[in-house]
Amino acid sequence: MKHILQLLIISLLFSCAEQEESKEYFSPELIAHAGGAIDSCIYTNSREALEQAFEKGYRFIELDLLITSDSVLVAAHSWGEFNQMTDSAHLGDTAPAFSDFASRKILGRYTPLSAHDINSFFEQHDSIFLVTDKVSSLDILSENFPEIKERMVVEAFSYHDYCRLKDHGYFRVFYSCLAQDLTATVLRNLSSVEWMALHTSVLDNPLFRLMNKLWDFNIALFTVDDKESIAALYEERVKMVYTNFIEP
Repeated sequence: MKHILQLLIISLLFSCAEQEESKEYFSPELIAHAGGAIDSCIYTNSREALEQAFEKGYRFIELDLLITSDSVLVAAHSWGEFNQMTDSAHLGDTAPAFSDFASRKILGRYTPLSAHDINSFFEQHDSIFLVTDKVSSLDILSENFPEIKERMVVEAFSYHDYCRLKDHGYFRVFYSCLAQDLTATVLRNLSSVEWMALHTSVLDNPLFRLMNKLWDFNIALFTVDDKESIAALYEERVKMVYTNFIEP
């Protein structure tokens, strides 16, 4: 009995050691959030941020997508923020025309991106993946990024968009915790969702805890800028992390 007890204790110690080692080496894929920080500035969605993220070795680079007043797809986190960052705060959240958008400088020095610019950059650099936010319409995305869907990760804001994008061969599709039909999807369709994009605050939500027990899905978490906190995500099925400052 004494020897059996010793073996059990040794086995338990090895198990704990293996778990700690797994946590220590746990390394989710990093997503450069809104192009990634540049000169300590975030949310620029700029050409310079995109180029820097590529040079730093990010494999996944997120850009927020919005539509100008004359229906051109461009990169911006929100019109209110874009106007403020381009000395046009008096315009509030009004969408500019594309010519106005393209002529501005973000924070006085960074270059705005159109969908055409983004598509060209990712076609020229075939080792990286475009992660999108704000727009999840298959029609809009396929029209603007016709050649790179196998290297696109799309955050879907409805279950309908999620299914259409999955069916049309996009590399990875996240169902967003900000989706308009979140409650209905949790009740009826969550078992078919492979990936969810979740905010860090959701991890402590009782509903998420229940979802985590009942369904098997991977998590892309936004936004994490403290490298030390990543190890704590080991138990949460977090496989991808949006970040402004953590570098690969």
